[in-house]
Amino acid sequence: MKPLYDAGIIGGGVIGLSTAYYLSKSGLRVAVFESGKTGSGSSRAAAGMLGAHTETEENDAFFNFAKESQALYPELAQDLLLESGIDIQLQYNGMYKLAMTAEEAMSLKKRAELEPDVEWHSKEYVLKNEPDLNATIHGALRIDKDGQVSPVLLCEALKQAILQMNGKIYENTPVYKINRFNISNYEIKTAQGDYLCESLVLANGAWSSCILDDFARNAAVHPVKGECLSVSLQGSKLSSTVFHESCYLVPKLDGKIVIGATMENGNWNQEPTIKGISALMEKAKKIMPVIEHAHFHKAWAGLRPGSIDGKPYIGRLSSMPNLFVAAGHYRNGILLAPRTGVMIRDLFLNRTIDSEFIHAFQINRSER
Repeated sequence: MKPLYDAGIIGGGVIGLSTAYYLSKSGLRVAVFESGKTGSGSSRAAAGMLGAHTETEENDAFFNFAKESQALYPELAQDLLLESGIDIQLQYNGMYKLAMTAEEAMSLKKRAELEPDVEWHSKEYVLKNEPDLNATIHGALRIDKDGQVSPVLLCEALKQAILQMNGKIYENTPVYKINRFNISNYEIKTAQGDYLCESLVLANGAWSSCILDDFARNAAVHPVKGECLSVSLQGSKLSSTVFHESCYLVPKLDGKIVIGATMENGNWNQEPTIKGISALMEKAKKIMPVIEHAHFHKAWAGLRPGSIDGKPYIGRLSSMPNLFVAAGHYRNGILLAPRTGVMIRDLFLNRTIDSEFIHAFQINRSER
């Protein structure tokens, strides 16, 4: 007899694991199906930033969702430590969004006047606190609430917590077909065997369209290749994450500095390139000139799941009973993972959900 689960989660990245975690905590029988190792895709490639303010300048549904997700992390980190024994290295070291020109300074000052959670600081103040930064900056926006986690430890902690709650995780188990088994169940067909589940969540990142196309062609998810590198710099005084345009520097607890990230639409290759890494280093040197003396540690690449508008698809497919989607999180998977898991859980349990989130992340929004 085929194993039967309340929920089958396709995808073992941070979104799939977070979804499985919150469903498991609600007492549901959950199984995660991952083609490789859990957390080995774009989740592994992420820098781990929890920067709600860096991803949008609009006070919209996406921004509100990001802030709510960010606010879930302290409790999640504490729970995961108790449930898995793993510290996900949550730290709130804050972030500086730099102004490199007078025009950028003016724009960031206006933003500081409108948002209660951010402050504008002068060049002198910023350089006093971060003396390694470029002395030609015009100041920076300071976001104290922005922080970071270790993506690798986060995924491992979620995995172990799910297993502790008797959830099942099938690694190295690619799903090649999903069928409606009967009026009540879905059949998940894999090379390792077939499984039944009453409900299904598609959360397999850039590969979601491989399955989504069978059910919702308008919810197109495409790969956006991103390259990163890490370096070690003896005597580095960098204590906060710094961000300018498309480049960020993230100081880690082990002393490394993560530099990211490139963006290349439609590229399925997951290997870093000399071109990409060189471009990142040039941007990093403009932010922090002393970094040219750093020692190279490693470089890597991952495939972000892009959507039509850079916002995720989170919801229930109206055309298919009990089929949910949590995909297209682009470069915000780590940041949005807790709130995504909570939203899918609430959909499962028919709880009230903020209408602005239902509308903003609906799967068929390309038809609007």
